[in-house]
Formats: sequence, C-alpha cells, structure tokens
Amino acid sequence: MNAKLLATLVTAAAASLCAQSVSSRPGSTAEQINQMWSRGQAQGDAPVKLQSFPLRLDDIGYIIPLGNMQSGHTTPSDHLYLVPKGAVNQGRGSMGGGRPPGQGTGVDTRDFSQLYDVVAVADGYIVMLQWRPNPQGGQAKYDPSVFDRAVDLKVFIEHSAHVWSYVDHLIEVDAAIMKQVPGGVQPGQPVNVRIPVKAGQVIGKIGNQTFDFALIDTSTMRKGFIKPAQFLQRDPQKPHVVDPFDYIDEPLRGELIKKDARKVPPYGGRIDYDIDGKLIGNWYEQGTGGYAGLNRRIDYWVGHLSIVYHHLDPKIIVFSIGRYDGRAAQFWVKGNNPDPATIGEQAGVVKYELIHGQLGSSGQPQMRPGGEQVQGTALVQVLADGKLKFEAFPGISGEQVQGFTEKAKLFER
Repeated sequence: MNAKLLATLVTAAAASLCAQSVSSRPGSTAEQINQMWSRGQAQGDAPVKLQSFPLRLDDIGYIIPLGNMQSGHTTPSDHLYLVPKGAVNQGRGSMGGGRPPGQGTGVDTRDFSQLYDVVAVADGYIVMLQWRPNPQGGQAKYDPSVFDRAVDLKVFIEHSAHVWSYVDHLIEVDAAIMKQVPGGVQPGQPVNVRIPVKAGQVIGKIGNQTFDFALIDTSTMRKGFIKPAQFLQRDPQKPHVVDPFDYIDEPLRGELIKKDARKVPPYGGRIDYDIDGKLIGNWYEQGTGGYAGLNRRIDYWVGHLSIVYHHLDPKIIVFSIGRYDGRAAQFWVKGNNPDPATIGEQAGVVKYELIHGQLGSSGQPQMRPGGEQVQGTALVQVLADGKLKFEAFPGISGEQVQGFTEKAKLFER
C-alpha cells in the first residue's frame, strides 16, 4: 500500500468524505456537513437537548474540555475527552485516542477488561461508522499522544437537520446496531447508514481509556476564526463545534460540570482565538498546505502554530508548535507575558522564553522535573500584511537569541 493511500485511510471520517462533498460545491459548510455525514438527509428543526453525556454520570472520572493542545493536536482540539472512572490517575498517559492524562506514578494499573457503555446523548440516527486502521508502525509513530489499538471506532449521530454528535475511539459498536449494517465495518473508509437510536441507548463500549466526544450545531458559527475556510479540506465541522453544557438542562448540567476539569466559563472550553492583526490564534506555515496539510499527510500538523490560552486555565499562555526540534511540542511562557492578544505590528520583534507547564490535564498540579527551566526561545513578529514571522530556538535561552536567522518562517492565517 503506498503512503498516499495509507494517509487517506487513516484520516478521520470527516476528512475522508470531505473531498467528495467539496466537489459537489455545497452552498455552505453546514450543507457540506449534512452531505458528508447524513448524505443530505438530515431532518428536524426542533431545539436539541442532550439527555446525558456519552458516559453515564456515575462512570465518568472527569471531563476534559475543548481546546486541549498536546503533541499532534497542535491547534486547540475541537472535541472533549471523557475519562472513565477506572482510568483516573493511572500512569502518565496522554490524551488522544485513549491514553488517560493523569498524575500517576508511571505504573499503569488500569483494568482493561472493564468495559463501559457508551450511550446516545439524544434521539437521532447513527449516520456513519468508521473503523480507523493503524498505519504501519502504529499511530504513535506519527503522534505520540495517540493510543494504538486493533479496534478503533468512530460513530456519528444526527440529532436534527443541524445538530450532530460523535464519539471516537470506541472498542466495539453494539451488536444490535451492527446487525443493521450491511457488510459490517472494516478498517478503512467510513460506512454510511441510517439507524434510529434513542437517548440513552447503548451504542458501543469503551474500556479504561480516554475517548473523544463532540457536539456540532451548524446553525451556529464560532466567531474567533479569521478564515474558517481553512477547515474545508479537513474537519469542516470545526467552526460549528459547540459547548455541550449549553445543551443540557439542570440538574444534570450541574452534576456534569462537577466532573469538568475546567472550573471557569465556558465550561466546555474554547477553540477559536484569532484576532485580526494580533499574535493570538492559529497560524499556518506558508507552503505547508494550511490546516489540512499537503497531500493530506498523516502528520498534517507540521506547519501548525497556535499561540493561545490553556484549556483549563485561560490565564496561562501556551505556545503549541507543530514542528519544534523535529516534533510537535507545547510550552508555557516564562513570566506568562506579554499577552499575545496585545501583540500587533507596532510591537515589532517580541521574544518569549518557553518552559514546561505544571498543570495536569485533570486540573491538578503535575510536577515535572525542571518545570521552570527554559526549554527554548521563540521570536515572533506580526507583519503589516497580516502574516507572522516566527522562529523557534530549542534549548537556547532568551539572552542568547539576538534576532531572526535564515531559518525563520512566514506564517499566515
């Protein structure tokens, strides 16, 4: 199998169908998503209210909101993570694809035989299923935050003509649902179906591993993306991702927020920070294919750069760099200033020293050796044409950096 075909297969369902929908030239991203996930059959205009999260309340250890950045998730993640109670504080795993983000001792004591029901959050139709195959060498070869597993399933549910949810990284889909899938689901391309489900109905299983949950409402549009069209070729739902807590009534909402690692509004987190003419937000290195990456490569994030705020504590500045010393990496800023929302063309060249943070993903302190030690330096300059000049200096302190070199790159929105 050649590399280009493999890249296509391992891309998420949204990406793999996006080329088809783009060729049909839908009038909006909302129409594109309807075609991509529901084949244009989405129905129902009534407001959608969630009856639960995909894990039942008693099975949730904690909830990680939108906006996490870790390894290949260089731009803020457009899905929440649900951590089952048996995966809390186990090992030192990561977020994406199922490793629990914890403050453990490094010894993984999870019981992988323990399974949890994953349920539909509201009435609707399962419209697409995908079994994501592992590339040669495993997903972690490209993104260390991804948990390699033999079975890796994603389920999309349509709740109305403009609201969908999905859950990702399930280890099985319920047998009663699979009986209604002609030919079943095999690793590779997504399978379109239209299977009715009720709120609370079991749709699959997850073990003691973190998994993804997102809610999309195409009747809304996030205002913090300067160029939402960046997502058309991969993840066109991103500008329409919403905070699930806004779709849940009390008292359940309050009980779920107690499980949320973020303690300030918006409790579901945030992913859109762009301000025109300012440093803050998402940037893409010129010539690397923008958000989608060139040739739909697996590690599409290599040209990404996000300078935003921490998903749990929005006071903390985070530099998330898609290519830093040969890998994707995330850092805090020593001294936590200047605020990137205040940095524009007038500021000229600005220097940031980068450090490792000490806030765990569950919101608890996570001590890291040398957490305050400078790991490198970043130089930034917002240019008059709306572009950004950027260069990272791994392992070099700010006082040693005198200015940009020939390795500096230009980034754009």
